[in-house]
Amino acid sequence: METKIDLKDKKILYELDKNSRQTNKQIAKKVGLSKQVVGNRIKRLTNLGIIEYFFVKTNPSLLGYIHIKVYLRFHNLTKDKENNLLDNLISQDNIYWLASLRGKYDLVFSIYVKNLSEFSEKFDDLFKKYIDYILDRNVVVLEKAFTYTKSFLIPNKQTEEIVYSEGDELEMKLDNLDINLLKIMNKEARLSLVELAGRLKVSADTIKYRLKSLKKRNIITGYGTKIDFGKLKHSYYLIFLKLYNMNLSKYKKIENISKLNKNIIVFIRTIGEHDTELEVEVTRKEELDLLIQTLKDIFVNELKDYELIEVTKEHRMTYYPF
Repeated sequence: METKIDLKDKKILYELDKNSRQTNKQIAKKVGLSKQVVGNRIKRLTNLGIIEYFFVKTNPSLLGYIHIKVYLRFHNLTKDKENNLLDNLISQDNIYWLASLRGKYDLVFSIYVKNLSEFSEKFDDLFKKYIDYILDRNVVVLEKAFTYTKSFLIPNKQTEEIVYSEGDELEMKLDNLDINLLKIMNKEARLSLVELAGRLKVSADTIKYRLKSLKKRNIITGYGTKIDFGKLKHSYYLIFLKLYNMNLSKYKKIENISKLNKNIIVFIRTIGEHDTELEVEVTRKEELDLLIQTLKDIFVNELKDYELIEVTKEHRMTYYPF
């Protein structure tokens, strides 16, 4: 059953997705409501399960991690064994995203590792009990990724770009306070400076300084909101693109399309079987059809192949999975 929300709710969701650390007063000014009404609406959206939690966005490349996505197709896997596998993956450190799929693959997980040797060890350890059930797998390395504000929620809203994963092979060092701060904000990013200070037994000024420093060093790239797309009856898709003679100019062209298309929420440059991935959220299937046709028209002589996969359920999503 679809949960009914109005345009004001959507504007609040947009603002929280763009920056979840905005105060109710700041959001109220942008959406044309009082801060009390904004607070009540956020509480209602949370109670309905539309808002799941508020998270901090971190840049894994500057924390010394490689981001790898693994797509799996199973066979002869019973529901009980699948649930057991999901429970095991959800409990793991280093796994950023875990989702069930419909299409060529049944499951995707994203994992942060220090190097490919660590990835190989972790994969073997995680799936040694399930290796006989894996029919196919596709491993891709994320070279660069951008996320975009969910401007499709609001008419006439311009999409804004947020760098998610980009950086040199330079690892920024974090101390225990930074680490514990990121762990708390992993699902409680809207806590006030005073609340965060109380949790960590330091002053509010210290928390303010640390957040500013982490943002300045691009370790924190933003603050978002986990919204359950299923509760809103939205559809979530992954589009894999392969182009002939892929080069920087073509990457930039796809990046520009991503900035302009309101339904694209993530653009990824990959190293693997395909050149790029687009993560797309739509309110109507016609929006998806239009996007695919646009890509076909723009790359009419360059598109080697594309794949469309539906995300049916997100089981885990955390930018700081440690």
